[in-house]
Amino acid sequence: MSEQKKKWEDRLNPLYFPLFTAIPVEGWLTFKPSPFSDVDITLYIIGVLFLVFAGTVETNSEEGKHRALGYIYLVSALLFGSTGLFKWLT
Repeated sequence: MSEQKKKWEDRLNPLYFPLFTAIPVEGWLTFKPSPFSDVDITLYIIGVLFLVFAGTVETNSEEGKHRALGYIYLVSALLFGSTGLFKWLT
C-alpha cells in the first residue's frame, strides 16, 4: 500500500502544479486573438505572480531538479509578464 501511495505522491508533486495550471493559462491568454478585458488582465497578473512565487520558492531548494524548475518558472513569468504588458499597451 505504501508503494502505491508513494507513486501517487510522485505524480501529484506540488512542484509540477505551475506546469499544469499557470503556464497553459498564461499561454492561452497571451495568444488569444481578442484584446484583454478586465478579467483577463486580473487573471494574467495572478498567473505571473503565481509563477514568481513558485519560482522563488523552488530556487531556494537544495535539489537540482527543483532549482531548474524554479528558474524555468521565473523565466516564464518574465516572458509572460513582458509579452502581456506589450499586448495590453498596444
